[in-house]
Parts: sequence; C-alpha cells; structure tokens
Amino acid sequence: MNKILSTLLAGNFDNVGKILESFLSQWWGPLLGVLAAAATILGGAAGLKYILASKSGDEQKLKQAKEFAKGIFIGIIIIFLIAALVPVIVASFQSWFDNDAQEFMSLFVNSVI
Repeated sequence: MNKILSTLLAGNFDNVGKILESFLSQWWGPLLGVLAAAATILGGAAGLKYILASKSGDEQKLKQAKEFAKGIFIGIIIIFLIAALVPVIVASFQSWFDNDAQEFMSLFVNSVI
C-alpha cells in the first residue's frame, strides 16, 4: 500500500506547470473573449428588459429587470477577478512544482503512512 500511494502522490510533476501554462497560452484568451461576448449580449438583454419594463409601468417586471442587471454586473466582476487571479495561481503552482513538489510529496507520503 505504501509503495502504491508513494507512486501516486510522488509522481512526475515536472510537466504540470508546463501543461497549465500551455492551457493558458492557447485557451485563456479565447475563453475570456467568449465570456466577454456573453456578458455583452446579456447586458444588452438586461438593458432591453429594463427599458420594456419601465415603459410598461409594471413594478414587478421592473424589479426583475433590476435583479437581472445586478446579477450580470456581479458575474462580470467575478469574471474579471478570475481573469486576474488564474494566471497568478498557475504561475505559483508552476513555481511550486518546479521547486519542491517532489520533496513535499515524499514528506507527505512518509508522514501519512
């Protein structure tokens, strides 16, 4: 059991940072572009919904339109936070894997088992 767990946990982590960096360089920009396009479309829909609700005079529809717009605004903020934090987290993981992941895993395996 010790040998199997040791093999699984102390595997080859050399390529993990490179794989994550490759993912970011290839897919991160297009993914953020798609999310920005979706936010733009939903923002336009929220604006249209608000205009139509304000013209109709229905307070319930106006309240729903405001909540919809607030949800989109919060979603855009979350997307920007993720866009800013993911590259930093990936760089941190890459640094960690490059420097001492093997040592950490061997200490972990020895302390657990």
